[in-house]
Amino acid sequence: MKKLVILGGGFAGLWAAMSAEHERRKWAAEVSITLVSRDPALTIRPRLYEGALDEMQVPLRPLLNRLGVNFELAEIEGLDPAAGRVNLGGKRWLDFDRAVLATGSRMRALPVPGAAEHAHSIDTFAESRTLDARLAGLGARAEIVVVGAGLTGLELATELRTRLGEGAGITLVDAKDNPTGAMSEPLATLIAEALAASRIKTKFGQRIREIARDGAVLEGGERIPADAVVLTVGLEASPLVRSLGGERDDLGRVRSDPDLRVATAPNVFAAGDTVHALTDGQHPAQMTCQHALVLGRYAGCNAMRDLAGQPTRPYRQDVYVTCLDLGPWGAVFTRGWDREVELTGAEGKDRKQLINRSRIYPPSPDIGADDILKSIALPDATSPQ
Repeated sequence: MKKLVILGGGFAGLWAAMSAEHERRKWAAEVSITLVSRDPALTIRPRLYEGALDEMQVPLRPLLNRLGVNFELAEIEGLDPAAGRVNLGGKRWLDFDRAVLATGSRMRALPVPGAAEHAHSIDTFAESRTLDARLAGLGARAEIVVVGAGLTGLELATELRTRLGEGAGITLVDAKDNPTGAMSEPLATLIAEALAASRIKTKFGQRIREIARDGAVLEGGERIPADAVVLTVGLEASPLVRSLGGERDDLGRVRSDPDLRVATAPNVFAAGDTVHALTDGQHPAQMTCQHALVLGRYAGCNAMRDLAGQPTRPYRQDVYVTCLDLGPWGAVFTRGWDREVELTGAEGKDRKQLINRSRIYPPSPDIGADDILKSIALPDATSPQ
């Protein structure tokens, strides 16, 4: 029997496993599917700015068991595409005929003194829980510095106003003079309005020189006292991508063929935050949940089709939306790569909660395998997506 191994239990990996199982049944392929993850649960990572809540951890095993997909709880320490095997620690190896690399991304390290020792992040569930514990020990007039004014930094800074109350001081720092400059003007205006409404102090065009236990020092020497410094400074692809060879983009993602096959490792398909793929022939997929879900579905589908002797399908994802939570002010929902604003305030918040608390969750194992697979199957190649 041939072996398909899916590396990573995040959004891309789990949806790849479900999609592969759908194709296995469709073609009656004699292929075993094994998902390998260092974590027993899928973390709903887009929600971690809210804090580490138990409902953000979805156990993997019940869903995989329902589908007949094997589950291996292990740290992936190495990948050898030429030999068709993955190292699970020491002398323990798992062989494969095809693999899907979906080991995600991690926050970039901030190369300044004190960052590793004193700063927090919300990159993982455990790190978010550590920050929660720190915040819980602070008084009503706590001072917090958030470093990085990308989407995650904006969501965290504004949500902290809700979590900490009106007495807390919150400062948002970014090295760019205008962090929202690449966004549409209407969206940038709404973000500025939300930051003002939540009384978020901003230090834009300012780099961090040092982080200490009691605050941060800017490049120009200004010291910002803080009870906690939280980093949201962008992502980089899993280091396992380097095992594949080939060209990588500035985020460390491997460039793939249209069907997500890696040219330099043709027995491997890449998905989620590990791959640089064009969504519509023009725009690269972002390191976001909405792209990971669909990339995973295509990679799992194509890996299984390849093993079953069936033609693969080029990845395509024409719809792009942004839903940005901005704390007490509400949220903004935009559509398209130009980020045309559709919903704001309370309406935007309702849409954000619908997406984050329902739509991005995997199907329940209680509904039965056929219904699970039907819910995640790719549309026919001739159908709109």
